[in-house]
Amino acid sequence: MRGPSVYLLHLEPSINAFAAGFSANTAVIGVTRGCLEHLNRDELQGVIGHEFSHILNGDMGLNLRLVALLHGILFIYQTGLLIVYFRSDSGDDNEDNKDQSLWVFGLALMAIGVLGLICGRLIKAAVSRQREFLADASAVQFTRNSEGISGALEKLQRMGSHLNSSGAEAASHMFFGNALQLSFWEGLFATHPPLTERIRSIRGLKPGDPMPSAVSNEMHSHESLAMGFAGNTTEPLAENVVAQVGTVAPKHFADAQELLSSLPKSLRLSVHNQQSAMAIVFALVLDRTNTQMRDRQIAWLRQVQPSDLVEKTLSLSSEINLLDSGIRLPLLDLTVPALRQGSPRDCQRLCICVQGLITAGAVSMWEFVFQLVLWHRLQPCFAPPSPQTVQFTSIEQIWSDCILLLSALAQVGQSQPETVAYAFRSGVFRLPGIGQHEAPQAPIACNFADVKKSIDRLCLASPKLKQAIVDACAHTVLVDRQVSPNQANLLRGIAMTLDCPIPPFLTKAAIR
Repeated sequence: MRGPSVYLLHLEPSINAFAAGFSANTAVIGVTRGCLEHLNRDELQGVIGHEFSHILNGDMGLNLRLVALLHGILFIYQTGLLIVYFRSDSGDDNEDNKDQSLWVFGLALMAIGVLGLICGRLIKAAVSRQREFLADASAVQFTRNSEGISGALEKLQRMGSHLNSSGAEAASHMFFGNALQLSFWEGLFATHPPLTERIRSIRGLKPGDPMPSAVSNEMHSHESLAMGFAGNTTEPLAENVVAQVGTVAPKHFADAQELLSSLPKSLRLSVHNQQSAMAIVFALVLDRTNTQMRDRQIAWLRQVQPSDLVEKTLSLSSEINLLDSGIRLPLLDLTVPALRQGSPRDCQRLCICVQGLITAGAVSMWEFVFQLVLWHRLQPCFAPPSPQTVQFTSIEQIWSDCILLLSALAQVGQSQPETVAYAFRSGVFRLPGIGQHEAPQAPIACNFADVKKSIDRLCLASPKLKQAIVDACAHTVLVDRQVSPNQANLLRGIAMTLDCPIPPFLTKAAIR
């Protein structure tokens, strides 16, 4: 999953934040000016971890649906009000029964709208409160520091979280704290639990237990951090990989820092500039082994891109070719924020150019995965983001697509027929409802076009099915605990395209 864009609400002095978007790939996070002025580093990390939970747990889509539902109910009330207003403003005392019935119809719409709005807000409050508890717990899991998020809540309790914007009411349930100043009766519709309950829940306290002192809080914070960073390295078992989907742990931050430190300084600086990021993308596509193919790609690139960009590509290519194969896909991900700074036309030109470089010869597994991930990451730039519709809720609807995908994974990096068949069956038997389907004993033949079509269909499956698919894919690849670079890239590319982010899970010893 790419890092979400971050926006500052500079006119809001209170402490608050929100996450919004239709999917993890289009998510954004907003923080108020008060967060930057009043929170320390640990507390701000806790708040951002809270918002990341809303992204990874799918709360953003639920929140947006609640906004649409309440607006639809409000529209019913407003329609009834409009009818009554025009009926009362007519000034004609000789209305017939038909006009009287129109007036009654308007009152009925108003009553339905008010009743629906009350019920809708109660539902919104009940759902939002439970998701806030989950997000608080996830923030502790992500940061391994319960005092960060609890300290932010304590400051929020003292300084307030109410927003000045007139549009805060419609999106109040999306914020870190209560965005509205509520009276006693309005508290029944509060979208957030009381701050005291949230703090006690984070610290594991029961009602009536005294709050720990600041000294004990600090000791608990250091202990939590030590526990978070002291884990042992686990083997690349499929169960471990699937359990990490959508999670962030301190070890993953350490792995990310190690990865960044392994990059040459020129590459670390280049990922933040749009033109240099484009050069990195082109350099990643250039063939590393076939000199003739590489020469054809460079010749074609000179025809469609400025000479300075081509020279930059060749300069960075020499450094990229020295990198470990496992770093190439994360390097592509690092360029996405800079690439998205361009216009939709720029992104389309980039994708067309990449397509031309790839089709200059036979498409390799790396090029297929590269194009798959790049297209997915830049898709929000091509058209306005829209809600991702779930079309498949049962495994029967996508069974053939799952079989084809597992067939591709089993055949990548394997040479012995019995090993391929064993890896394929290991993945198939992880699919739900396996007893109700007749699964082939060996993988079926497939090509890149077939795999791409199946992945596009699987993107429309429900989140629960996507999790089962990633689980089956992981068991196919990791059944022998030895993973080829092509298998690792394809597995990660599939997970990224299905919006099921997987933290780094392979050591150099695991990749053969």
